[in-house]
Amino acid sequence: MRRLLQTLRLTPCARVVPRFIEPFLAQARIHLKTGDFALLESQLAQLPAESYEHFVWRLADDRQTPGWLKTWSRAMPQSPHPGLLSAYVDISNAWKVRGETYARDIPFLRRRRFPKIMNQAYEKFLGIIETDPGNPMALAGLIHCNVVIGAGDGHRDQWMHAAMLAQPFHCPVIVQYARGTYARWGGEVDEHYQFAAWVVENAPAGSCSLVIAAQAVLDDALSASEEIDDIRQIAQHLRDEDAAAWLRQAILKWAGATPETLQRRIGSIIATHGDDYHVVCLESFALAAYFCGATNEARLLFTALRGRLQAEFWEYYIPPLPIWMHMIRSGSRGGGRVHDQVCRDLGLDPRQVCQ
Repeated sequence: MRRLLQTLRLTPCARVVPRFIEPFLAQARIHLKTGDFALLESQLAQLPAESYEHFVWRLADDRQTPGWLKTWSRAMPQSPHPGLLSAYVDISNAWKVRGETYARDIPFLRRRRFPKIMNQAYEKFLGIIETDPGNPMALAGLIHCNVVIGAGDGHRDQWMHAAMLAQPFHCPVIVQYARGTYARWGGEVDEHYQFAAWVVENAPAGSCSLVIAAQAVLDDALSASEEIDDIRQIAQHLRDEDAAAWLRQAILKWAGATPETLQRRIGSIIATHGDDYHVVCLESFALAAYFCGATNEARLLFTALRGRLQAEFWEYYIPPLPIWMHMIRSGSRGGGRVHDQVCRDLGLDPRQVCQ
């Protein structure tokens, strides 16, 4: 029956799967409830930077986290994690007040309130780097506060430099700095591509920081979606041979591959990193390749992705629907439909891709 519904395009073939960090997050919550902080800290020490960042953001969103952090801090006063997480709790709370919209559209009272909460996080991050000047997650947090509310104006490059000295091309730092280069966050024209090009040229092969090349393309697609409802038309608008060649270079460097070995390297990445942030990178590169016209790479990456979606960006390209459809549809299915449509545009059968 499900196969029939997929054939009739009533049910998407792609599906939303739990984010890669969820298994670790569930285990961490158990340690926090039982007070087994030493074991949790040893596990955190082994997390890659990009996985640690997702852990921090997800845990910061939990209502129980402030209580856990107080207990954790009392039990292990020398630990850097509770203080850092406390600052990210403030950022999470600030975003809940602000909402995901342009600043001009935020109601007046919330527009006044959310910067105060974000500034609390900013002060906590400053306190962390006073004792640990090279803490990359604190530096990433400072950059985030600067981009969103202008905190520490003029110091963003300084924090970026400090992070590069401590941990070159630390993915969360690069991603947060890249946000400030987008036009929607005050960046200059093409500044996001200039910064992404610098990362592509200088980051080591295999670095997840290279994903900002894909994110630069996706940000242009998001801007275009404000005026264009059809994802095919967005792709036609963004398609560019030079952009495709540049993104292809980023994909190859991220995969540590040549054009001839890309398929094999992608298979190796999935086998080795199938449960970490590399899969989100794969997802981002796949859709970005579609938008800018790197068709062969897009086909390869969509096939490797197998219709397992984690990222939220699929939701941005769901076409407007009648009101009654909004009442019965689910967001996850909407994102799946976008994925399936892109597959068909690439000449792929989503039923085969998603097996």
